[in-house]
Amino acid sequence: MKKVLGTVIVGTVLSMSAMALDLPANHIVDAAWLKANLGDKSLVVVDVRKKGYSEGHVKGAVAWKGSDFRESRYYSKITKKGIPGYIGAPLTVERTLKKSGVNKDSVIVFYAGGTKSKDFRDAALAMYTVEYYGFEKAAMLNGGFAGWKKAGGAVATKKTKVAKGDYKITKFNQGVIATGEDVDEAVWTGSYQTVDTNGKNKLHWYGKDGKKKDPRRAKEGHLPGAKAMHIKVLAAKKDGVYYVGDKAQVLAEYKKAGIDATKPVIWYCNTGHLAAGGWFVQKYIIGMKDGDNRVYAGSMADYTRWPKRKLVKGDKK
Repeated sequence: MKKVLGTVIVGTVLSMSAMALDLPANHIVDAAWLKANLGDKSLVVVDVRKKGYSEGHVKGAVAWKGSDFRESRYYSKITKKGIPGYIGAPLTVERTLKKSGVNKDSVIVFYAGGTKSKDFRDAALAMYTVEYYGFEKAAMLNGGFAGWKKAGGAVATKKTKVAKGDYKITKFNQGVIATGEDVDEAVWTGSYQTVDTNGKNKLHWYGKDGKKKDPRRAKEGHLPGAKAMHIKVLAAKKDGVYYVGDKAQVLAEYKKAGIDATKPVIWYCNTGHLAAGGWFVQKYIIGMKDGDNRVYAGSMADYTRWPKRKLVKGDKK
């Protein structure tokens, strides 16, 4: 809903100017909210699905592909072996925000597919990225595009044309990101819980005997002492659409996984993609502050290349 600034003149209230859109405290909007605000000039809607934009998207939405806000970081120009899926460079992300029509006073709503339990991770990853670069007025459309269609939201097939925005990155939020050094500290001192969001609620290594390899990793295994929880268990299905689960559901899944919702946590996977889903839920459903709730941006594609770091295979601790 919009706030209206009123001025009283001789007993009459006149609407002088509209302020920025209000976002819910949990930064999750539903289809009704988006319908009510879709025509607002400060609103930017972003489709982060991997495919499907040209077949149909939220009316007025622009599309982001992975390279618009992520990048690969190579150790060697010769071998081309490196770390995929890192947060994009400031120049890349600022350009993406500008071409999407984002200004200083804009509000961004990201949406994913909504047809699979882990879809919300795509919108969470985009939110995590813009929040790292200091943009705080972003939200997720609960239920994604599937929920939007289910609610009878307006759909378009033509590419949306927007005026270029002027948003500039002026600050970095280091509280949402974990480095390899932070992970070292977590493993050695237990200062943070670590949660592996790969696999089906099992500590991650590929294949029954560990022989299957992930090409993004230098070796297999998980962090010593890590908990295991796939973020798909944090989604709830209703009428064929997947929504983010409520606090009761999240806490129940945490209990099964042995995660303490009150203690600092570092989320990781292979490249930080699934991990961003855990970060989102911990911040906006549980309510944990930045600094205590982080994503290991490089995740295991990075850490498995670090020398003399212990990894554990199978379901061993």
